[in-house]
Amino acid sequence: METELRYFVIVNPVAGHGRCGRMFREVRRELARRRLDFDFHYTNEPLEAPDVAKMVIEEGFTSIVAMGGDGTINEVVNGMMDTGTDLPLAVIPAGSGNDFARMNGIPLDPLEAIDALLGDRHTLTDVGSVNGDRCFVNGLGIGLDAQVARDVLLATHSRGAAAYLLAAVRQALKFDPFPVTLTSPAWDQEFSCISLGIANGRYVGGGFQMAPSAQVDDGLLDVCAIEDMTRIKRLISLPKARRGTHLSLSEVTYRQLAEVEVSSSERLVAHIDGEPYRLPREPFHVSVRPQCLKLVVP
Repeated sequence: METELRYFVIVNPVAGHGRCGRMFREVRRELARRRLDFDFHYTNEPLEAPDVAKMVIEEGFTSIVAMGGDGTINEVVNGMMDTGTDLPLAVIPAGSGNDFARMNGIPLDPLEAIDALLGDRHTLTDVGSVNGDRCFVNGLGIGLDAQVARDVLLATHSRGAAAYLLAAVRQALKFDPFPVTLTSPAWDQEFSCISLGIANGRYVGGGFQMAPSAQVDDGLLDVCAIEDMTRIKRLISLPKARRGTHLSLSEVTYRQLAEVEVSSSERLVAHIDGEPYRLPREPFHVSVRPQCLKLVVP
């Protein structure tokens, strides 16, 4: 006897500068039209979704659906990882960047993503972890791209990929480098960086391919350290970072590792899956949890 499917949608209504809340009205009508058994919850504050995800698991729903941006997915996944559940996660993208959906081939149109939700195809993906605690699905970013993520959250006149691009241009002209030391069992190096990415997925910032070799199921994190360069070269290099062709630059060091330790003499600005993140006391350890998340894919 087949288990009756029960979906629970965790909705972040402010994701995408309010786009998610507006789109959910259409998504809700479509789910009802298809006669799905579902319930939903609007999150009201940051870091609420992990607790909601835990509640969903306890209540016997068979699938968790995250509707919002990468930050929403991050929170939902953190709740799921805390419980060790094997329930599948489905994604209805409605944020500013939607890099996790892009990486996994999930349609960026929320209504089209419902078709993937109803399919019977799952894949197992890796999840990154900071000090064995806070998880990420796309990546941890330190430096210039973290400041870009903060600027986008405060943007009022631009949305989506355009907002990330404008913020990246502004920060490329003014961001100061920072010292950082990276240590792993087989590698140890000091840098003066403008950007440091520790990635699970390929994309960040609404489509920038900062980790072009990344795969979400290979059991590895892709570390991309970009050292300081002139302001002009920074601007010239932005299109390369978007296309993923920046690895040829002499200022770029790229490694694929299962774990890495990060330390710096300065306080670092960071984001985790596009959301501002206060780093733990240094040095801190970043590692991968291989294929621990069951994801619904087209």
